[in-house]
Amino acid sequence: MIKEDHRSENQTDPAVPEGDEAGAVRQQARLTLAGQARDADELKMLLEMLGLHPSQEGES
Repeated sequence: MIKEDHRSENQTDPAVPEGDEAGAVRQQARLTLAGQARDADELKMLLEMLGLHPSQEGES
């Protein structure tokens, strides 16, 4: 279940270039996971499992 505070369409990240829809989707997924993870270790595990960890940028 997504919390209401993670649904805002106005969430922007200066690190995501304008027009980079895939990057924006990845950032939204990270924010959603951050709101649902129990702790930092769980968040890191989930991000890595889903290929969303910032260290995996550009890998597909």
